[in-house]
Amino acid sequence: MSRIFINYRRQDTEAYVDRLYEHLAQHFKPEDIFMDVDSIKPGADFVQMLEDAVAGCDVFIAMIGPQWLAAQDSSGNRRLDQWDDFVRIEIASALKQSKLVIPVLVGQAKMPSPADLPEDIKLFARRNAIALSRQGFSHDVKKLADTIKDAIPSQPSFKMQAASEAVLLKETALKAVRNDLVNATTSPLYKFRVDNRLFPVLGEGNADANLLFIGEAPGKTETETGRPFCGPSGDVLDEMLRGINLEREDVFITNILLDRPPEQREPTPEELTFYTPFMDRIVDIIRPAVIATLGRFAMNYMLKKLDLPEKGGTITQLHGKLIKTKIHYGEIHVIPLYHPAVALHKPSEKEKLRKDFEKLKLFI
Repeated sequence: MSRIFINYRRQDTEAYVDRLYEHLAQHFKPEDIFMDVDSIKPGADFVQMLEDAVAGCDVFIAMIGPQWLAAQDSSGNRRLDQWDDFVRIEIASALKQSKLVIPVLVGQAKMPSPADLPEDIKLFARRNAIALSRQGFSHDVKKLADTIKDAIPSQPSFKMQAASEAVLLKETALKAVRNDLVNATTSPLYKFRVDNRLFPVLGEGNADANLLFIGEAPGKTETETGRPFCGPSGDVLDEMLRGINLEREDVFITNILLDRPPEQREPTPEELTFYTPFMDRIVDIIRPAVIATLGRFAMNYMLKKLDLPEKGGTITQLHGKLIKTKIHYGEIHVIPLYHPAVALHKPSEKEKLRKDFEKLKLFI
């Protein structure tokens, strides 16, 4: 079902929001309804955190009460005009990300005109609103719920679980990819694999996973066992997964390169050209709703594959950013993450990796 984000100003509509939540929870799962962003720690980029929270929703409800337009801060300035106003930031983000934005009027409030609004949210005035009356509250909320269900009949951020027969077909298709990989004699890494009696590493996990992790390349331990991320980096990955209540069998884990490069060096352009078609097949079989890239090579592959505006950015700039886009089978989110090895080489970066993983909770 759709994830619903409720945007509101406490001094204007808090009482209505509590009541709205209770009624919406009769139509949707309570855990899919969000009213507040978790506490923002000192030093955090609060604008980015608010934008990320909005990115994880499918329906954005903006509560409009009698004081919504005129609400002031302690200095007597209109809050909506302030660049750091949370309500304004969230609405601007929802409009920019083309979310389904539904203004909900309470307390006999009226929709603002474009002239009343800051430049970045003027288009909000063009959204058709729904009013909740005091006497007919339950009936009006049902109308709102029906509107949401009609507009978004399925959850793009969460796949419907495939039937067992479909999962078996996916598992069979992945085995076919592995067989092709085993027999890929034209691979630039085939000779190194055979000479050292190593295994190719296709990946492992849920063949119908909602969440796909893509790393850089298997290491020595991985190619000796045929399993991805089973060395020290894998220990970090497992810890991060447990931190968001996931296990390996809940997700699918793979790499851009499916064989180990000599001397643990970085992938060459020739190797990337050879192996990315295998990765394309894996994505097409699993059809994840969320792709988490681990490290810059996986990030660059996915951003270029989808021709996203962020494709020129660095992982330092993009790590932890939720990028909503479309792939041939539907809408997906891409989230670049640091490679787990960063926590081994720079222990101080481990907390940054952990915080980025926390954003995946939006999709669990």
